[in-house]
Amino acid sequence: MAQVKRIPTDTSEGVWTVVTRTSTYLLDFGEMTLLRAPGVGSSSDGAWEISELRRDSEDIPLLGVKVCTVGESAQFWVRAVDDPDVRTWRITTPVVSIERIG
Repeated sequence: MAQVKRIPTDTSEGVWTVVTRTSTYLLDFGEMTLLRAPGVGSSSDGAWEISELRRDSEDIPLLGVKVCTVGESAQFWVRAVDDPDVRTWRITTPVVSIERIG
């Protein structure tokens, strides 16, 4: 598939990979899920520390994308898996690449 510079905020379909300096994210708009694979990023200079986040390597409910542009930190609006009333932002290290894979 093709690499793109950003995921539009009104995106409602497709499966996308977002590689950041420290992690790779898989966004599935059909299932409305977000998965973060920490440590699977593109940083090779050691300047970026990899944070551990709750529910790493698990699908979590995705509510939307505020910003996802190469060169900027992405902002994903998500819901807690175990409490539908808890919502929060996932803010990433700078995005290196975005690709629609499905």
